Amino acid sequence: MSWLDDFDPQTVAQQLAQSSIYAQSSQLKNQQSTLGAQQKALTALKTALTDFQTALKGFAASGSSGGMVKNSATASLEGYVTLKASSSAKKGLYNVQVKQTAAADQKAFETLTDDDIRAASGNMQITIAGKEVDIDMSTVSNLAGLRDRINAESGDSGATASLVKQNGQNVLMVSSDKTGADFAVTITADDENLNAHLQNATQISTARDAEIVMGDGETGMTFTSSTNTFKDTIPGVELTVVRKTPADEPLVINVDNDLSGTKEQGQAFVEAWNKLRSSLDDLTKSGNADGSITRGALAGDSGVTLLETTLNSLLRTSFNGSKLSDFGITANKDGQLTLDSSKFEDALAEKPDAFNSLFEGSSGLLKRLEKEGLDSFLSGTNGTIKQRQDTLDRKSAQLTSKEEQIQTRYDTTFNRYLKEFSNMKTIINQMNQTMGQFF
Repeated sequence: MSWLDDFDPQTVAQQLAQSSIYAQSSQLKNQQSTLGAQQKALTALKTALTDFQTALKGFAASGSSGGMVKNSATASLEGYVTLKASSSAKKGLYNVQVKQTAAADQKAFETLTDDDIRAASGNMQITIAGKEVDIDMSTVSNLAGLRDRINAESGDSGATASLVKQNGQNVLMVSSDKTGADFAVTITADDENLNAHLQNATQISTARDAEIVMGDGETGMTFTSSTNTFKDTIPGVELTVVRKTPADEPLVINVDNDLSGTKEQGQAFVEAWNKLRSSLDDLTKSGNADGSITRGALAGDSGVTLLETTLNSLLRTSFNGSKLSDFGITANKDGQLTLDSSKFEDALAEKPDAFNSLFEGSSGLLKRLEKEGLDSFLSGTNGTIKQRQDTLDRKSAQLTSKEEQIQTRYDTTFNRYLKEFSNMKTIINQMNQTMGQFF
């Protein structure tokens, strides 16, 4: 066996082609690795900032948590009202009588039969709060058809029709979707016989407003609502009536500060900040010489540094005359916030309104953190993260193009070498065969 038997043109071509692109390929892999780390870091930064922004919106008075300051509202008797106090509610006692609850208009037409529907001509009109529905009676032939036609054509009028069984017979019912005296249902028909049946309706429920009286007896103030809910009749309290109160026993509603709930909100803000700060610290850590601490992908990033400076400064700023530190919320040497329960409770008992104004409003801490810090990074049109993502996407496309060029170069070089060495092996084999004829 000669060396030629072990000579593989394809293997040699691969080795030489790989060698020709080695420097470019290594450089490309480093660039792709760096780009991937930057993209991952940018995604982590966006997630951290978005989570913090979501938390801030939850702390706002209009958010799911309903403001930083928590208040409570309780009634002296259970089962008559439900109460929800907002952060703007003020301490106080209120005497409230529930005179009546709101109801929707509902009529039943017990004398109306399928035969009456089949025999009717002209139109039937249903009117609720000035909105009218016209039903062409020639298009229906029974109660079920009339029900379906009413529901199909009621639009935003608020009319709903249904059929109920009474002693085995179908009875048409028409009601308003909304409660309140303004939403009474009026039904008339051109056909005299049909109209007579319609005017002979059984009133199942009469449209009425909810009514409460605040104060004592005859001298109290009367309030009405088309729904069962009264908003800000008691400032900052949403009151929903459930049933009438006894005539001689009004409710006593007590509105007070919820210290425990407010402290939970304060602690939740501290935790939201600390989570953000930990994420930023991880992304920007400097690393060390022995490699035991890995350098963050955004270490030394001027934009992130400016963001941290802005946010840290806002935490120490006075808003409407108060600072976080006034309520025992301070930062340690690592920038993590802590809440001193004793100082928090004392300050809140002394000035609960100050804690609210510190966070809320157009000039409060929550809005300032969002507008001066988060918006510049998270804006979907010209935010820093969006701009950087676009830049990284362009770089990624460039690297992909470069990778294709390197692959093309590899393929060209490989094919050239493969052809050359294959030809060479063929020639040498032929020469060996020719020489073998002389021996």
